[in-house]
Amino acid sequence: MAIVDEFLASISSFLRKKDAEQLRLYLRVEPPLPDHFMQLSKELKQSYRDNNRLERQIEKFIPEHGDFASEEGDAWPGFLAFIKEYLEFWRDVDFDNLLATHAQLTTLVNTSITALSNPSYGIVVLPTAIQLSSNLAKLGMMLDKRPDLTSRLRKVADAGGEGRKTLVEGTAETIQRAFTMCLTDRSHSAGSKPGGRKVGIYSFANMVLKLLFQCRKTQLATQMFQNITQHSPQLSLYPASQRVTYLYYLGRFLFSNNHFFRAQLCLQSAYYQCHAQCINQRRHILIYLISTNLILGRFPSRAFMSRPEAKGLLEKFSPVSIAIRKGDMAAFKRALGPESENQQWFFHKGVYLPLLCRCEVLVWRSLARRVFLLTYQFPTDPNSRKAATLDILDMVTAAQFCQKILEGWGKPVDPLAVMQPGRTHMNTIFMKVPDLVPPAGGRKKLRAQQGVIFGNKMPDILEVEAIIASLVQQGLLHGFISHNQGKFAILGAKQRGGPLNAGFPDVWEVIRDRAKREGRDSEVPGWVQHEKRGGGGVVNLTGIARPVGSG
Repeated sequence: MAIVDEFLASISSFLRKKDAEQLRLYLRVEPPLPDHFMQLSKELKQSYRDNNRLERQIEKFIPEHGDFASEEGDAWPGFLAFIKEYLEFWRDVDFDNLLATHAQLTTLVNTSITALSNPSYGIVVLPTAIQLSSNLAKLGMMLDKRPDLTSRLRKVADAGGEGRKTLVEGTAETIQRAFTMCLTDRSHSAGSKPGGRKVGIYSFANMVLKLLFQCRKTQLATQMFQNITQHSPQLSLYPASQRVTYLYYLGRFLFSNNHFFRAQLCLQSAYYQCHAQCINQRRHILIYLISTNLILGRFPSRAFMSRPEAKGLLEKFSPVSIAIRKGDMAAFKRALGPESENQQWFFHKGVYLPLLCRCEVLVWRSLARRVFLLTYQFPTDPNSRKAATLDILDMVTAAQFCQKILEGWGKPVDPLAVMQPGRTHMNTIFMKVPDLVPPAGGRKKLRAQQGVIFGNKMPDILEVEAIIASLVQQGLLHGFISHNQGKFAILGAKQRGGPLNAGFPDVWEVIRDRAKREGRDSEVPGWVQHEKRGGGGVVNLTGIARPVGSG
């Protein structure tokens, strides 16, 4: 029997048995493949150049009516068109021409999705559609890294006046058709294991998300997350690999939209569910999990960073976390700047600007705490009712000191030489060492993101007072500002175990408590954690403008 005839007879047998797995194994396109696929391609090139002849041969082995008719009596022409397109693919494909192969594979995936839409037999094609879509996604991402090939497509699109849709974005749209078809399947029974086409929801969703992140069009995923929230079964009912991948991309989506507390929930769950042997996958998750936790005021321990998946990350994130803890603005800027040689890495991973902008507020909080420790004279009378205060002028001095360090001023020759006799508190020498050596070439011109927040302008009391007020508004400092006295007064020191605990609450606890009050500590839009009981409302996932450092 000829190779084509044998192939079609096998396909007919798998359909009768509804053997979806064998059908998937027979309908492969990604090299390397067994020799009989090459023999099939050779015979198609030699004997089936005529499309009409190929179509008649398919109908001979897989008739349009009879055993393959749906319950409503309609034929299943979608599958016949799919098989015809599959054989034409092997007849015409040239794997050396990647752009043409991508176009042919896109057509093949579209016809597989059409075959998948049949209400009776479509489920048999599901594993095959997932496999072919995965092949298309891989090829699309490969081509995205080959601008020498895709630049010609962009020129054609521009000349035709079409929108600037990339090849990867078009690939995502193709696969999203299959995702929508699976999501809207009604054969699933609530509360049970996913059935019918709903089995494929997260397989297709993860492919689409990977492509959208590749082409930096993540906002296009907003509607998809909303639809999953409303129509998907519980995520916990799906395999671990699908859960981990989906939560990773959902966490990154929420991170990019400044929903840091919810992003942390998703990334933390993805990390815990990812198998310990999946080092690369855990490392990808860990990069964004560490970044999110830094923004939320949580710092990784050395024991945690010694895990295999964290290799090399300690050197990148440790200077940032140390600078935040110390309130060292100059060290913080340098840890994220070009001096650290990590700036491009942070930028490539998409965490540079969130860390730079969102963690700066934590540096200010730590700086305020450090200045308070160095300058406040704790009362000798335990019954004193006088509120603990932070002199805002001391904060100004500290901010100006950091600014001078950033501008390249040298360190003082000898800090002990500038000590003044008669001081009542020895720690004030930290605040009174402005005699720095000016830079040899004059003041260093700072770039937009390199200065504290003042460019080349020294901070004054009004600017520092505004920063302290912002910290109070965000709950990161507890007290009030006396504008006339130029001081920040701490409230509730006796009730909360001292001025440090009262005035400088733990950042993570502040953000977590706020999330609980707002109901963001349990339900995450896009993550279906419980069985649905009735309809749900529309969930808005778009980015919301928030104060710096908010969760």
